[in-house]
Amino acid sequence: MNSISQTIKLILISTVGLVALTYFTVDAPVKVEKKVIVLKNLPKTVELLGYDDRQFSTNSIIKEGVIIFVGNHESIAVSNKLEEMLNLPKGMFVIVSNVSDSPWFIKRWQAYSKNEQLKGDNNLPWIYDKNGAMRNFLQVPTSDAVKYFIYKVKNDKTIEKVYTGKVPVGTIDGSISDKKMEKNLKSVLDALN
Repeated sequence: MNSISQTIKLILISTVGLVALTYFTVDAPVKVEKKVIVLKNLPKTVELLGYDDRQFSTNSIIKEGVIIFVGNHESIAVSNKLEEMLNLPKGMFVIVSNVSDSPWFIKRWQAYSKNEQLKGDNNLPWIYDKNGAMRNFLQVPTSDAVKYFIYKVKNDKTIEKVYTGKVPVGTIDGSISDKKMEKNLKSVLDALN
């Protein structure tokens, strides 16, 4: 009987500790202000996936003509397929992992390693937006795991959201076939043309 009460105490203390850790490490959401998105207001630097804690100049990555894919936990899984379908010149497709609402330990271990796995050997610019600077700049309305957003940098140096998409739950685990993924992404191609 004594070991059961100790086990219950340990579970209770662990649960309270995990909740407290999550509560104290999650940043308060920034209020998104609706305005024209202009290149000159880009965050100065971003972290690229595969370059731990190194900062890169954002304006060397995001420039006129670039298509920006902003994905969350589930939807990020379709980013490589979309890039393949668009067949753009190197550097003209940028992926942004929208992970800023996740607790720091999820951002650092689970989300980062899953994004690295998805990226593989691909040389795409893949922004790991752990501080939310790109999300706030692009005025991404939600961090819903199944939603993704497509932006286009126009010639007048403004950025326009051209598409909002959604993937089925389980996409990150490979539960969607390539054929269904292509069908889902076909509407993105139509929106960009």
